Amino acid sequence: MKILQIFPGKVWGGAEQYILDLGMALTKEGHEVRYACRDTGVVASRLEGKVDFCRIPFGKWRRTKAARAIAPLLEGVDVVNIHDTSFVGAVVDARRISGSNAKIVMTRHIARGSRVPFWRRGAFRHIDKFVFVSQLAKDMWMTANRWIPEEKCSVVLNSVPDVSPGDSDRAGSLRHRYGISPYTPLLMFTGRVRKSKGCEVIIRSLGKLRDRDFALIFVGDAKPADYPAKLSSIASEEGIAERIFFHGFSSDVPSLIREADIGLAPSIVREACGLSPMEFMKSGKCVVATDNGAQKEYVTHGETGFLVAPGDADALAAVLKPLLPTVASAVNDATVAESRVSSRQRRESIGEKAREYASRNLSYQAFVKKITGVYEAN
Repeated sequence: MKILQIFPGKVWGGAEQYILDLGMALTKEGHEVRYACRDTGVVASRLEGKVDFCRIPFGKWRRTKAARAIAPLLEGVDVVNIHDTSFVGAVVDARRISGSNAKIVMTRHIARGSRVPFWRRGAFRHIDKFVFVSQLAKDMWMTANRWIPEEKCSVVLNSVPDVSPGDSDRAGSLRHRYGISPYTPLLMFTGRVRKSKGCEVIIRSLGKLRDRDFALIFVGDAKPADYPAKLSSIASEEGIAERIFFHGFSSDVPSLIREADIGLAPSIVREACGLSPMEFMKSGKCVVATDNGAQKEYVTHGETGFLVAPGDADALAAVLKPLLPTVASAVNDATVAESRVSSRQRRESIGEKAREYASRNLSYQAFVKKITGVYEAN
């Protein structure tokens, strides 16, 4: 098949990584994948050197211009996959202008019951298939848009590429870089470092665990850019500033995750199907996430991870406490040793169960097969 993937955003996030990973997998299977993105934002800079792509002059009042830019890209294309409702009109117009027979597939990455206004429904009726990244995303969308035919809809739970064995040359690189003891449990957050992802909640919760041994690394771009300074200020108030580190964006998150002991994903906003918890699970790491999104569709509390209420620092601290050993200055050596062993066993037991679950139920190969099934369906 020849497939056109259109990146939705102006910034790099979970949906953008989803599209790039999927495109790479489809290419390996012999499909021809083309890419397009907005002509503004950082997405284009992240794609440079990785894939060939075209820029689309897309904007709120530029539907016709965008359609004319997309039309030539549809030549010979079997499927055009869009990932944001704002592109529907332009892509439908582009198909009409070009005379293409390309199937239009829209993937819904948001858990929000946004109602399509009646004056836009004509364009949406030209969409051939809707893909929802979780059952939650589908339920919320269909509740608000009951006029969409059920037979056009499929749920394909998100996944992330399967984790390859770690590179021994990288082992301990984060600990070495930030001066973290090999005995100290390393907590890690991956994704956009911003308030809506629960980053402040993490700091507040760890402030309640000053008598526990830990280090925390945030991996990802910050929004706004000076947000780490605010988090550092909160950490100082909590008396844990020397244990918090900001790594910034990384193009090789799986390698960094292999160094973590606990993954944190306490998003305050409802996640349609966040990729971060899955990445930790596939690496066999104990993950702590919130229960306000599709996390409940693949994390079983107390078995393959932990789920807490969003914005609840006390609940997050309560879950983390038995997973972290006491600090040496707080108790005697025998107690410290016992605490290190018991907390490590808890983390590793949960992490291993998470790995086993992910291996059985979150295979990326199975995910790609389901997506291609949607592309090929009548």
